[in-house]
Amino acid sequence: MTQTAANSYGALVDANGLSAAHRHVLDLVPRGSRVLDVGCAEGYLAAELAHRGCSVVGIEPDERAAAVARERGINVLEFDVEEVSLDATAFDVVLFVDVLEHLRAPEPVLRQALAAGTAIVSIPNIAHWTARRTLLAGRFPREDFGLFDRTHLRWFTRESAHQLAADAGFRVVDERFADAPLPLESHVGGLSKLRPAALRVAPELFALQVVLSLAPA
Repeated sequence: MTQTAANSYGALVDANGLSAAHRHVLDLVPRGSRVLDVGCAEGYLAAELAHRGCSVVGIEPDERAAAVARERGINVLEFDVEEVSLDATAFDVVLFVDVLEHLRAPEPVLRQALAAGTAIVSIPNIAHWTARRTLLAGRFPREDFGLFDRTHLRWFTRESAHQLAADAGFRVVDERFADAPLPLESHVGGLSKLRPAALRVAPELFALQVVLSLAPA
């Protein structure tokens, strides 16, 4: 692969590998599926899906990111999904991974995935404890990535993510939560072992991202 520069998210993946949310998405996509990866960015998730036997087409409006994805062997279409309609009829699964929060009107875009039968979405949870702590301090920073990504146009909780799915004509058939360090985890040895229990008891507080597998209602 040529040395095209990575953006902030691509640099994170290069440094740390796929995220917990990415791994949940991979688990939810059946091997051999025909996948439409909306907002495929630099193709890091699409490349792993292809490695697992999936046929993947990416959609990415950013020319530089699309070029990096192509270097990874991904077939990429360059257009804005809020300006050009999706044709999902030839696919088994449509992915919206860290995409819907960047759209002016996510519901009509998500609704177009009904034709595929399955949509998988990964949405940051603005109710995560780190965001609550930041807001309690009276701050709403704009950052290069994460919950306060400066390019986010909308913010979701677990409840509003479910509502978005319902409004677009879907029902939730599987729900998973991406974990993150707990409060004081870096200072208290063994606290990381409590992450699974914390996610089960209070995902609204401890899930960094909500991952939903959706089917037509």
